[in-house]
Amino acid sequence: MSSCSGSVRSFYDDNEVTLLAENLDSFEAESASETSEAWSYDKQKPTSIYVSSSRHAIKCMRQLAYLDGMRGLAAFAVFLCHLSYVTFDIGHVWGAGETLQEMEGNMNLLQLPIVRLFYSGPPMVAIFFVISGYALSYKPLKQMRKGELEGLMNTLTSSVFRRALRLFLPCLASTFIIVCLARLGAYQLTEDFAEDVRAVHEVHYGTTPDLSSQVVDWSQKMLNFVNVFDWSLYAGANDIDPHLWTIPVEFRCSMALFGTHLLVARMSSLTRISTLTFLLAWGTYWNRWEMIPFWAGAVVAELDLIKSSKEEQLKELTASDYDDCTSCRSLWKKCMFMGVFVVGLFLASYPDADGHVSPGYIMLTKMIPKRYSEKHRFWANIGAILIVWSAGNLYYIKQVLNTKLMQYLGTISFPLYVCHGFVIHTFTYMSLDWIWEVTDAYNDWARFVKGFTIVALCTITIAVWISDLFLRFVDARCVNFARWLEKQVFVH
Repeated sequence: MSSCSGSVRSFYDDNEVTLLAENLDSFEAESASETSEAWSYDKQKPTSIYVSSSRHAIKCMRQLAYLDGMRGLAAFAVFLCHLSYVTFDIGHVWGAGETLQEMEGNMNLLQLPIVRLFYSGPPMVAIFFVISGYALSYKPLKQMRKGELEGLMNTLTSSVFRRALRLFLPCLASTFIIVCLARLGAYQLTEDFAEDVRAVHEVHYGTTPDLSSQVVDWSQKMLNFVNVFDWSLYAGANDIDPHLWTIPVEFRCSMALFGTHLLVARMSSLTRISTLTFLLAWGTYWNRWEMIPFWAGAVVAELDLIKSSKEEQLKELTASDYDDCTSCRSLWKKCMFMGVFVVGLFLASYPDADGHVSPGYIMLTKMIPKRYSEKHRFWANIGAILIVWSAGNLYYIKQVLNTKLMQYLGTISFPLYVCHGFVIHTFTYMSLDWIWEVTDAYNDWARFVKGFTIVALCTITIAVWISDLFLRFVDARCVNFARWLEKQVFVH
């Protein structure tokens, strides 16, 4: 099967639970069956709804599959970011001298713009949010443009109902796994390592004296996790898995975006973009950096729909088959989008700290609004927006993101995000503690790197395997449950 056809499957199988698959799975196929069944991992074949789906819907999925690949790549970069935290304090371990200088030089190379994106968290979170805004807006915007207000209402009510179940249920499962690991002693074994030898300290979940108190602790923190009434930025964050702070943020921003859809539903395309642009400026003024990429994703989706409409008109005028791969684009437009893509990569590489003294970013730091509290996210947001927008107009970038590897990463992106934390805090910590002790890596930089590389490769393999299992046995079932429950409570 070609990579292209594989991309279509990742979008169109109902049990493929990537973000885009959930929100773009029914353009015309939605009316084909009111009782569509999910993809069966046991039978590994699509149900009749997908066989009867229109060619137009499949074409839409193929055109947007690259966003799944981009999301998968971003999730993997976040995983590498948290894995890179497992390093020693340079001065504490090696002291001074030529070895230290060489090591600091190697670290500086890893901080170069664009290079650091391979293991950087904040710009990848921004990309997540832009893609979420795009995916949650694409179908509603398409219905707005066609004047299908009744269909739009059905789409929004379904999205609002399923959103909390889609985001929170898998996290409840992953955090309960952490509780089980804690009770089995896995977190206790790595407690000293987590506290003493981390260059970037991350909260390590503790173990209570007995099972009942552990379950009560988990229940209380999960109750706070799903508190949708607290709009403070990091509301819902907890020490069971600190990486999951983005999930409540994504839910709150999703609800705000759905409200925005209602606001702009009856506007013209130009007025809609103008309104969203105003909201972007308004959100920036009020320091709501998390809403910016969601609204921007909606703008990018609207621009893509405008572009698709013009391409359809061009096809009719030329009376020839229109192929996006060989479309007649002028050279200057290709160069422009490639330039925008590179600029986006550079801006997204804005340092997490000390941007005001980093070459290339000193002037950019002065341009950040003073009201912005999360200053390292300002240019990361803008870079993420430019990356997502330009990538959709660059054929070769889309081809890379549509490869089987990228599409697979997109398929497991959410499970990888919610599962990699406990893999690192257990297997990685135990393995590094052992291998660095055995090889005496505390006094040798080369052995330190070799030991870390071996453990990192093993960690990646295990994390991907566990994410695949989590996708099949937890995440997919959560999606299916949300759809089943929707059918039970909604009046059709």
